[in-house]
Amino acid sequence: MRNLINHRPTQPSSNHFKNAAGLDTPLTNSFAVQNLTGVDSFATSFRGGNGNHPIFNILLNFLIELLKQLLEQINQQQPQEYRSADGSGNNLQNPDWGKQNTSLSRLAPKDSSREPGGSTEVNLPSAREVSNAVAAQTESTANRKGLSDIFWMWGQFLDHDMSLVHANTGVGMGIPVPAGDPYFDPQGTGTATIPVTRSNSVVDANGIAQQTNSITAYLDGSNVYGSDQATADALRSFAGGKLKTSEGNLLPKDANGAFIAGDERSNENPALTSMHTIWMREHNRIADELAANHPTWSDEKLYQEARRTVVAEIQAITYNEFLPNLLGEDALATYQGYDPIQNAAINNEFAAAAFRFGHTMLSPTLLRLDENGNELAEGNVALRDAFGKPSLVTESGIEPFLRGGMSQTAQAFDPMVIDDVRNFLFGQPGAGGLDLVAINLQRGRDHGLAGYNDVRESLGLSRIESFDDPIWQGDFGQKLAQVYDSPDEVDLWVGGLAEKYTGDSLAGETLTTILTQQFEALRDGDRFWYENQFSGQQLQDLNKLTLAEVIQRNTTIQNVQDHAFLASNLHLQAQTTGQAATAAAEPMMATARGAAPATTAVEPVTTPDPEQIRLLQDALAKGLLG
Repeated sequence: MRNLINHRPTQPSSNHFKNAAGLDTPLTNSFAVQNLTGVDSFATSFRGGNGNHPIFNILLNFLIELLKQLLEQINQQQPQEYRSADGSGNNLQNPDWGKQNTSLSRLAPKDSSREPGGSTEVNLPSAREVSNAVAAQTESTANRKGLSDIFWMWGQFLDHDMSLVHANTGVGMGIPVPAGDPYFDPQGTGTATIPVTRSNSVVDANGIAQQTNSITAYLDGSNVYGSDQATADALRSFAGGKLKTSEGNLLPKDANGAFIAGDERSNENPALTSMHTIWMREHNRIADELAANHPTWSDEKLYQEARRTVVAEIQAITYNEFLPNLLGEDALATYQGYDPIQNAAINNEFAAAAFRFGHTMLSPTLLRLDENGNELAEGNVALRDAFGKPSLVTESGIEPFLRGGMSQTAQAFDPMVIDDVRNFLFGQPGAGGLDLVAINLQRGRDHGLAGYNDVRESLGLSRIESFDDPIWQGDFGQKLAQVYDSPDEVDLWVGGLAEKYTGDSLAGETLTTILTQQFEALRDGDRFWYENQFSGQQLQDLNKLTLAEVIQRNTTIQNVQDHAFLASNLHLQAQTTGQAATAAAEPMMATARGAAPATTAVEPVTTPDPEQIRLLQDALAKGLLG
């Protein structure tokens, strides 16, 4: 791919010019623009008539460089406008739109009767009962597009750029556990509950409590840079425009050894930490190139220009690679440019239901692979044992997790969720274990999300009248009927996942509609959208950029597949090779050991770390997980 920093488009747009870095800059100083863009043509014409005179060429080159530096300094006196750290000022008429600590919006009116204790909620099945009936997964599955674990890893990384609703109100809404639940009430007491705390909210102008988004709504790299100025400053080295690092070119660490990034959830699992790390590295890589090309640029200028490019790359990969795999090609309407009346705020149906689809695609094992696709000597990591353990990244680096993520196929897109997060989230039941499915359903009720059918109606879709309707995939209509009296009662998260896929989307029509509307709003309502910031060859290069390229240039992985979101099955190829070699050597090995009987390896039992469990449950209570 052509270098996004050094290449200068030959045909700048009418309202932008290319500065000496090849970066788009608004026309803020006509003198600087006219002279800077004419320097090269002036030099070329002179060289054409005097190219055989070496002293002249030396003097000319010196004067040209001096002129460029002077013009660059003039240009910096009228600096380009950059995004604020907290998202404010993006929309000039409504500067608080998309800002940190503003309320989530809604696609359907809030249904307070579905909140805990509400008139509808008291007659709904327990969220754990729904989880047991509909979401229990007894065997491994595979998504129909062959997407890799990197797909859900990117989804989680992306989610942490858009929304975070803290839940530190101290108001509990424990989920009742059915008597005799084999995991959470094996003694049949009928009194067990799964602890959950209600989300933070503020009362709007209509007297309705609305949940608050603690980070910026925009796709602005806030997971890399933070959603407030204090966090942004704490992550900077203030030298060469670069971000802080720790030993091994990893993310910086706090006093307890946890990694620090723009989003406070970066230690949730080592795959997520690895994704954060490559974008810290990508920022520093770009800053280094800019500094080499522009030695007069200040730290601030280098930081902001590197940040601007990183945000553009994240947006481009999301819309040109991730979303086509999720929703299908051309699912979004064609971009028509910035729309100042479009609010890019995250809606509650998206945050508390639709974009939690990734939980169904989680694999029970995070593979740690070497360059040949073989499992590391330290072994792979069961997902249930991976939460809140930054030491796993310190131990083996990010490359093994990224190789494993690109190799393994993610689970199917349906309501079923693996036991690692449905029964063993953060530990054994009774010793820290929680149920992410039940928490998702309870969180939707906490936020007053309208029921499945009411949301469909608000989206302009038809209501579903029966659990025998052909909209349901497989036998999920019958499973829903075991716990809900009618489709009107169904919670949005589980109802959306139970639908058959539509078109080339992974999702059914309800979730596809919610996801499409949200991502169009995020694009159209962003004044700093990358297609408004870059043009010419730079824009073409951004539109061709893949996540695989970013991984390639920021890790030691030698052979990165072309499409990181499509599973390569490298580990299966390595297993096949290893099995063939073992089979060839088996007769000789049997003779040497006297044909000893085969033994079956027993998976070691992991003893939960009480402190880890406490920290993770505290994080869950704050809304930092799930």
